[in-house]
Amino acid sequence: MSQSHGLEFSSHEVVPEHRTALDLTPGTPYCLKGGQTEIFFQLAFRPHLETYFGYILRMLTEERQNIDLVYNQRTMTIHFVIGETITGSAPLDSSLLTGQWLRLRVVLDAGKNTASFYCNDKLAGSGKLPFAKGSCCRIFFGAIKHEGFQTLDVPPMRLRDVRLLENGAVKRFYPLNESSGQEARDAESGPSARAANPVWIKPRHQQWENRLTLETTGTPSVAYNERDDQLYVVTDDTLFTYSFRNGALRADPAARGNRILPAGNQSVYDPHRHRLINFYIDEKKVATLTPGADRWSNTFYATLLTEWWQANKFYSPVDSNLYIIGGYGQLHYKNGVQRYRFNEDRWDSIPSHGDAFSPRYLAGLGLNAAGDTAFIIGGYGSNTGDQAVNPRFTYDMLAYSVRTGVFTHLYTLPQPEHHFCFANSLVIDSASREYYGLIYPTDRFQSSLQLVRGSLSKPEFQLMGDSLPYQFYDIGSFADLYYSPRSRQLIAVTIWNGKDSMSGVRAWSLDFPPNALQPVVPVRSSTGWYWVLLVPVGMAAWLLFRKRKRKPSGGMPQPVSQPMETSEPAPGMPERSAIFLFGQFEAFDREGNDITKQFTPLLKELFLLLMVHSMKDGKGISSDSLYEALWSDKAPKDAKNNFSVNMVKLKGVLEKIGGFHIGKEPGRWKLDVLEGSAWIDYEAFTKLTQRPGSEGPDKATVTAVLEIVQRGAFLRTTHYEWLDDVKFQVADAVTGLLLRYMSTADRQTEADFILRAANAIFLFDNLNEEALTYKCRMLNQLGRHSLARDAYEKFAKEYRESYGQEFGTAFVDLLQH
Repeated sequence: MSQSHGLEFSSHEVVPEHRTALDLTPGTPYCLKGGQTEIFFQLAFRPHLETYFGYILRMLTEERQNIDLVYNQRTMTIHFVIGETITGSAPLDSSLLTGQWLRLRVVLDAGKNTASFYCNDKLAGSGKLPFAKGSCCRIFFGAIKHEGFQTLDVPPMRLRDVRLLENGAVKRFYPLNESSGQEARDAESGPSARAANPVWIKPRHQQWENRLTLETTGTPSVAYNERDDQLYVVTDDTLFTYSFRNGALRADPAARGNRILPAGNQSVYDPHRHRLINFYIDEKKVATLTPGADRWSNTFYATLLTEWWQANKFYSPVDSNLYIIGGYGQLHYKNGVQRYRFNEDRWDSIPSHGDAFSPRYLAGLGLNAAGDTAFIIGGYGSNTGDQAVNPRFTYDMLAYSVRTGVFTHLYTLPQPEHHFCFANSLVIDSASREYYGLIYPTDRFQSSLQLVRGSLSKPEFQLMGDSLPYQFYDIGSFADLYYSPRSRQLIAVTIWNGKDSMSGVRAWSLDFPPNALQPVVPVRSSTGWYWVLLVPVGMAAWLLFRKRKRKPSGGMPQPVSQPMETSEPAPGMPERSAIFLFGQFEAFDREGNDITKQFTPLLKELFLLLMVHSMKDGKGISSDSLYEALWSDKAPKDAKNNFSVNMVKLKGVLEKIGGFHIGKEPGRWKLDVLEGSAWIDYEAFTKLTQRPGSEGPDKATVTAVLEIVQRGAFLRTTHYEWLDDVKFQVADAVTGLLLRYMSTADRQTEADFILRAANAIFLFDNLNEEALTYKCRMLNQLGRHSLARDAYEKFAKEYRESYGQEFGTAFVDLLQH
């Protein structure tokens, strides 16, 4: 119960049939026993939406008497309605529309014959009880579909801890702490409530939601604008702006004198002047850009590797200056404090005082609410700064005063059993004197980020939420953490600088406050990951193990697709994390929900271009070919921007299905399924039909192919000019494989199987004469003579209509062996 939980109601922002309803009495109604009956619950409104009007609660008897709680947006009031009369109201302060929880009660007193409404324990209205003793009623929250009392006016609300009490004793208790499904459990072991279109709150405080996946060139950097809840991705010539409020991504040109962004550049947002600050420490240069402008104020020229990887930074509102602390480069760790004065356009070094701050990088830094104190924790470095002299992990927490330049050592965490470092930024909660950060092990490429909540005064922290995937390759990786006060979410961002000057930027969100990570025993999941929860003295530490199926041969590791096991060519059609191309195009997410419609026509064709060209021969597809197929009417720059925006949308859809990697290698775009986390029937088909062997296909392979193709012809209702050749190749592969097997199969013992194979060929080639021969002979052999004749006559008719002449082989001749 200490975790965040509840039910969120989809409201006017979605179409009526997708709005949320909760029925506490889906089976039998709730009968009043006499005395005092009370309905208690906690309610909060979702912030920053346009329409708030609607029904919170409706109680309805079998005699069609009603008691309602209705929110009136115009007057900012919760009305208490009995029948058709407003008998009380609870005015709300505008601050209560920002997510604060209200305590609401409706009390039915049979002795006094009254119905009363309380808001935050204050009486807000009372009237005559319309229910007789022993009456039974239905109890609804949100949308109501009960005949004669239907309403789809639902306020954007959150609900939790619903209790039904009789004379002060709890009879039913619905915490609404579910994570999935439509049933809401009664903690008192009574009947379950039922939700329609539920949005459960608990997973959103536990599981990170992938919000942005962006592929771009060069070495991008990121900054966050908490006022507008926007993430900026700064690239060589484009400023990408992602809104966490509505999920929109915008790409605007932002030139910098035909120069590329050098490695080691970083960005911050200046909230006072509403501008972006992009800086490059090696040249002691700062460039600014007001969102909406098309050119940065300055240009960076250096092309050598930076000496300031992973430096910590912050913009201080106390003096409106930019501060840089620590970093790494050219085999040396740094501990200096640098400052850029915007008013004087001057960069200087600040002498530090107080406790020692050892040279380091990969530390976490966060600024307090006043903006005058930076807290720094962890990192990797050495006391001398020389990488060759005893480098090690450090776990001390220090405070740096902007006003005095003094470092103060606060504490040192106990040495963990397994070492870790911090993402670049911390989120500081000054009121509770706590911080939130992301930690990760540095001894593996396929690493992960784990959220922690720690104290600013005590050497302890707690693991929070689930983990995030993080490809860590030292200076080739970057991770950051922000907090959105508008949407009350933590935002994690990762950057991976890969091959061919391509980089991937990903962003996730987690509702605040996060729930604590629950201890688990080591269990191997289907994806091959191991969780181990370790508790060293005084704190919790963690480690994520992965069972690798293959190791990189050299260079930066790259994602690989999971090969199909030859012992089980097709383990059956999956019901989740699957994309089907044979027959109708269909896609199902990790929970088995049909999300086919989320592939818009453009996203569908983009996905098919990437997937087909990656899987049919492993070569991928060039950018020019993609632009020509999808945006032939646009200029190259516009086509590139369209590609970038739609690639983000596509990755967002694919993330719901499984793990995918889309990257550019040797000049061509490729799509890979990571570690078999999703099933694509075309991928399985190509692996089955490309198996080497001179003795012909075995029955296991043919069975697997039949299971795949029985859905229908490849992309049967999808038509693109570039797809025609692919369809022909698939049809030829199916026909050739099946005919080769049928030519050597035992016709006495495998008649049914041969018949099944012949029918499969007709899905791709309805006038295949060899398939007709096999089908008629097997039907005749099985004693289905009339079916054999019908199959022949149907074939002959289609043959005549297609070629304008009679089929040349008589039925009797066809049956002769």
